[in-house]
Amino acid sequence: MDQRTLVVSCVEYYSDLKAIPSDKVFSAFEKAGFIDMILDTQKMFPEMGVDFYIGMVDGLTHLESDSSVGENTHHEERTALAAEVVSLLMKKHKMDDLEACKMYYHSKTAASVSDEKTGFYKKAAKEIFDLIESE
Repeated sequence: MDQRTLVVSCVEYYSDLKAIPSDKVFSAFEKAGFIDMILDTQKMFPEMGVDFYIGMVDGLTHLESDSSVGENTHHEERTALAAEVVSLLMKKHKMDDLEACKMYYHSKTAASVSDEKTGFYKKAAKEIFDLIESE
């Protein structure tokens, strides 16, 4: 699994588990050093799946929810969308996986994708990419 897919999968899965918008999960992971920890651990255990990393993060901390339980139920769709948008950002801006993840999750558009009430998770990756580029 490439770094982009691992980071996005962990963020979106944890977002779903804890009912926290994914842009807030990414910021929390970033501040706590979890992204670096996940990527370093992947080097030691490349065969492990997303559940392993989520268990590791969940065992270290408990993030409080600031959204209603059951509100974020489309993490698989958001994961696929975010991974594709991050890939487009990487190509356009010649960034590595982590830089492009940061650009995506720190955008206003990612916050809208995280809020499932907006329906942005249903939009095409190119449309989300264009919205980020216009910010």
